[in-house]
Amino acid sequence: MKRILLAVIVFAIVSQTIFASGEVIVKPNLSGVKVFLRGSELKQNAKVKLEKGINEVVLTGIAQNIDRNSINVSGKGDGVIISVVQRFDYMRSPDKHPDVKTLEDSLELLNKLFAMKQNDSDVLKYELDLILANKSIGNEKIGVSVAELQKMSEFYRKKISEIKSQLLQASLDSKKIQKNIERVNKQLSELNSQLNKPSNEVAVSISAKVSGSFDLELSYIVYDAGWVPNYNIRVEKINSPAQLNYIANVYQNSGFDWDDVDVVLSTRNPNRNNTKPELYPWYLDFFKPISFQREKGGMLKAVSMDNMVQAAAPLATESMADYYEAVETQLAVEFTPSLKYSIPSDNKQHSVAIKDYSIKADYEYYAIPKLDNNAFLVALLTDWSEFNLLPGEANIYFENSYVGKTNINPETTKDTLVVSLGRDENVSVSREQLKDFTEDKFLSSDIERTFAYEIKIKNNKKGAVKLTVEEQIPISQHEDIVVQMIDLSGGKYNKENGELKWTVNVDAGKSVAKKLVFSVRHPKDKQIQGL
Repeated sequence: MKRILLAVIVFAIVSQTIFASGEVIVKPNLSGVKVFLRGSELKQNAKVKLEKGINEVVLTGIAQNIDRNSINVSGKGDGVIISVVQRFDYMRSPDKHPDVKTLEDSLELLNKLFAMKQNDSDVLKYELDLILANKSIGNEKIGVSVAELQKMSEFYRKKISEIKSQLLQASLDSKKIQKNIERVNKQLSELNSQLNKPSNEVAVSISAKVSGSFDLELSYIVYDAGWVPNYNIRVEKINSPAQLNYIANVYQNSGFDWDDVDVVLSTRNPNRNNTKPELYPWYLDFFKPISFQREKGGMLKAVSMDNMVQAAAPLATESMADYYEAVETQLAVEFTPSLKYSIPSDNKQHSVAIKDYSIKADYEYYAIPKLDNNAFLVALLTDWSEFNLLPGEANIYFENSYVGKTNINPETTKDTLVVSLGRDENVSVSREQLKDFTEDKFLSSDIERTFAYEIKIKNNKKGAVKLTVEEQIPISQHEDIVVQMIDLSGGKYNKENGELKWTVNVDAGKSVAKKLVFSVRHPKDKQIQGL
């Protein structure tokens, strides 16, 4: 049995050697990357020397999870590419990852330190045994004086204490080193488990007319990559343009690092369904009530009048990339950063700067005293639609301080992008009910209730402010409920949604008051919901 097994192993090795003997194995260089919202296209190139006739060139060291249908190989030289085949090689040892080499070096150093500590402990133990073996300082014929006894006692106490302290410290150091060794071993084991995978290769058959060099370019798509739009909106001071930093958070897990390459960012999604949709017959039928009947075993089964129930088709799970593509179907923009970037294969997001924009901005204060007693400074950004923005999260900075986050959605936002820069404690807004104007009148069959409020704006800043105050009155959804505006103090009233706005200019240290009075009339024998 052992002879048979040995023969099989030898045959496999010899076969592999024969199979590989006629191949030109080359590891192509990564020349460029195009990253989509989900997925990326990698380009690698290599220069090979060909002999006249048929040559088998194996491109190794490529990404693991590639889309076979996306593989494209082109060449320049006096030859013709005959075939391209993607395959896995389980016999070829992959190149050692730099992180593995670093961990192995650390492990070797830690093992040396641990061995040195063990040697120190052994020497101290030998020294202690030697001292204890020679602790007798006298015999039956020769006595020992008190002074000599005291001197030897002090020596033993000091020396033994010193040795035991060194032994204790060596033991503690050894335990620390041993823990670090265990950590490194675990990290090394996890990394090796991820990297010890079969070598992904592309075998290219080339027919060369003459011997010479041949340039190969390989491109393919992997889906373990993508980018997420992100923004920084910075406002240094009021009455100045806002600065918009367009950032891409790029991630990839292709199996090797992208070191110092051109990273092109595209808003396309190659993973989307490109098949033209089809219309199917639209049937109408009478509603068939569904009842339940009990089957054997006590299980309930839903049945219709004809004992048929059609299940709804499952909905496809959406990802963030699908959302971007759905919202931004009109966009197909590519961003090419001016710098080369290095993106490690760790599936973590790494920031890549796309472009910086200066956007025209107007600044106003807004307040809704019904909900909050502070005024909020708002930047109204215009002429931003030309920048090809995608939906994403934005960090807001005002006067070099972080304010918070907001979301940019070009599909729902119109001509003006509203960005809140935070609350201003120096502008206070209050809303108080005026009891003298609030009353209930009982009519023949109805009751009329009057509501009155005073909105007061106080400017505690050193300069004047322009403030928009928003209020609302209820909207009737029944003809028996009549809402009437009595006093709006010059505000603009929208009857469709019940919104009321005042735009006021408040000088420094001054106050402005607005009054709101409205009435609601309804049958007194019915209660009103929402009032």
